[in-house]
Amino acid sequence: MRDSEKLNKFQIIILGVLSAFAVFSMDFYLPGLPALQKDLGTTASLAQMTITTSLVGLGVGQLFIGPWSDRIGRRLPLLLGTLIFGITSLLMIDIQNIWLMIVLRFFQGLSGSVGIVLSLAIITDRFDGKELTKNIAINQAINGIFPVLAPVLGGVVVMISNWRMTFVIMAIMGGCLWLAVKWGLPETRNVPAISVSKNKMNYRRLFQDKRFMAYLFVQALMMASLFAYIAGSSFVLENIFHLSIAMFGLIYAINGIGITIATSIAGILARKYGEHNILGGFIIYGILGGLLLSVSLRFTGVLELILVAFFIITSSIGGVQGMATALAMRGKQEHAGSASALLGMARYAIGGLMSPLVGVFGTQSYVALAVLICLVQWGAFGLYLLVPTEKM
Repeated sequence: MRDSEKLNKFQIIILGVLSAFAVFSMDFYLPGLPALQKDLGTTASLAQMTITTSLVGLGVGQLFIGPWSDRIGRRLPLLLGTLIFGITSLLMIDIQNIWLMIVLRFFQGLSGSVGIVLSLAIITDRFDGKELTKNIAINQAINGIFPVLAPVLGGVVVMISNWRMTFVIMAIMGGCLWLAVKWGLPETRNVPAISVSKNKMNYRRLFQDKRFMAYLFVQALMMASLFAYIAGSSFVLENIFHLSIAMFGLIYAINGIGITIATSIAGILARKYGEHNILGGFIIYGILGGLLLSVSLRFTGVLELILVAFFIITSSIGGVQGMATALAMRGKQEHAGSASALLGMARYAIGGLMSPLVGVFGTQSYVALAVLICLVQWGAFGLYLLVPTEKM
């Protein structure tokens, strides 16, 4: 790759923020959800539906935006996505109707999905091999910071002002990202337009790529363990061990920082030992956390065991996510948008199943949580062992 075509550090940081702003927007206003419910005179279930519709938009958007960007380029979808995100955020600042908000949140999630898909696609357009791995690791490390900061910053904003102010900040974020894309990012999809009929075949070719699909399911299954942790950890720590909300928030933040640190470490180690080997190492590391959580069931009064297990389970995702994504995206320059979309959709589709599965078995025991985490981790390890071993 010619140096003139590479992205600079500032552009890599922009892409990292673009990859995370949609997820940030989901967590940022959560501390104000009870006040939102009260102000709009609605039920808790309808208030929570604003989260659900945003997630639906996030998932659906990725599947369409990826192939579209492969056909027309990256900049236009990014500019439209950040613009629509800013406009929908503005419209929700003074909203009075919960149903209108539910609809707007869908479009906010839909528009926010551009960052998740296209940040990886743009990096893949411009890098390959070790450089691709390094820059995806940076992207994922930045991505990991925002979900940790979002509920903390959202709580401060709601405490100082109100829940509507969170949408003011989201609108400003959308505007700043539009400017960053407009003036800071080049068009990286510099190939002749692909015909619509050929573009529709991208997913079929990806489904037939055994290596790509293996890495896709490895990262999706390991992400499912993180979703299970997110769904069940509050019940374990607050209901069973009676920790305060503030203490739970601190533990959540520490585990989130662990993800970011692990992502950086994995990127460094991969340069010496190879991405595939480091991926396997972090899967095994995560499995140790799952086993420790299972062992803690025999020592239910020992909180320290559970905290260490949670840290290992969550931090392992940093290494797995960066390496699996880099390996899956390698050599996918021809249809990087579609490949990135499938990776993102798989994470949310499989991971999203964990929340209801954890909850259906009750909240007074974490047996189901431990079992589900171990199952998906061992499933990921089994698939990892089956990945074709031809030289990368």
